[in-house]
Amino acid sequence: MVASTDIKVFVHTNNNAPQLQNAYGSMINVLDACLVNGINIGSISSLTASGVTVTALFSSAHNLMQYQVIKITGAAQSEFNGEHRVLTVPNAQSVTFELASVPSAGSATGVISASLPPLGWEKPFSSTNEAGGGKAAYRSTNLLLPSRPFLRVVDEPDSSYTTTYAKYAKVGIVEDMTDINTMLGVQAPYDAAAPTKNWVGTGSGTAAYNGWAKWYYATGADFKAYNTDSNAVTSGNRAWVIIGNTDYFYILPTAISLNTNHITYGFGAFKSLLLTDSSNTFLSATRVYQTASIRDYKPQNTPLSSDVLSNKLILQRLFNQTANQSEATVLSLKVSVDDIYSGYSNYINASILTNVAPFAALIAKEVSNNVIRGEIPNIFWLFQIKPYNHLQVFEKNRVLYIAINIAHYNGYEGQIIYKIGEL
Repeated sequence: MVASTDIKVFVHTNNNAPQLQNAYGSMINVLDACLVNGINIGSISSLTASGVTVTALFSSAHNLMQYQVIKITGAAQSEFNGEHRVLTVPNAQSVTFELASVPSAGSATGVISASLPPLGWEKPFSSTNEAGGGKAAYRSTNLLLPSRPFLRVVDEPDSSYTTTYAKYAKVGIVEDMTDINTMLGVQAPYDAAAPTKNWVGTGSGTAAYNGWAKWYYATGADFKAYNTDSNAVTSGNRAWVIIGNTDYFYILPTAISLNTNHITYGFGAFKSLLLTDSSNTFLSATRVYQTASIRDYKPQNTPLSSDVLSNKLILQRLFNQTANQSEATVLSLKVSVDDIYSGYSNYINASILTNVAPFAALIAKEVSNNVIRGEIPNIFWLFQIKPYNHLQVFEKNRVLYIAINIAHYNGYEGQIIYKIGEL
């Protein structure tokens, strides 16, 4: 059986990948590439088949990871073209993948190239800002989903906020839009007393408020550090990882360059446990409304990595589908009476029977009513201290997973697991 290609992984070290920098528009550039456009990774010198196994020789270093999904185009023999999951990486210029059947020719001809195909989302609305960056609205193209709200992203300067401060995109769930600035239906997060609270800043200098739900990508200190938005921001490219498919995605940036302490952001459909649920969309962001001078730990207000009660997941609507946003705490196995921080502590003894450290799925429980709303897709917590190497890929029962180092608050470090495919 040929390996699945629906879940895809992108990393900042891939050839021609856009970079998260101390510059507005960086987040939108990364989202455009991974969700909508794809990333060209280079030309291929040869495709050679041995049975159903194909070796692709690139013209130069490919910078691919094992189990990433690539798309081959330009082969005269059509069976070589299409999406394939990389099974092995023999060296810096070659990878192998499998076809569904033995090809008609042992070697492909043509002008052949490879790319990282996008997750298959659409970007119906956008705008640019002459001062840098812009706005964008993304949406799943899966018409079978019960609901397809927009992820609205504002990644541009705000007149109230000093441009040398921390960089982040303001994000939110919007049920419907007719252009980038016209929002209809339920928004989340949303404050009826201050309708633009998530989108338009107020005040100035260190007393400025600018946004409510945020995806940070450039700050003056590691995400695990106690820091203010007004601190000087360091230069350099930030590491990032995107994992997802047409229904959901996670983006995990770091705050500074040469760093592996990521933070867990994401958006998309979750697996509802309700009999009927037409609003099963989640948003993970750093949700905090405060001035730029306030010192805090960003992970303390960001869900998906711990069960600390201040970490609230944003949901499109309440479980009863009334036109109100909702929020949820994130739960997993309660293996300790203390708060659980994924991959931070040995909450359980190490297993001696398997090379796979135990991990468990995440559940969203609505705050206002204690309803177990559903399962967050393909993300898992670890209950031992960082048992894997950063970005280590492993297989369990023919399912592929990746371990990613993350920041917790108060200087803690941990690790989290994502499913990335099946063999």
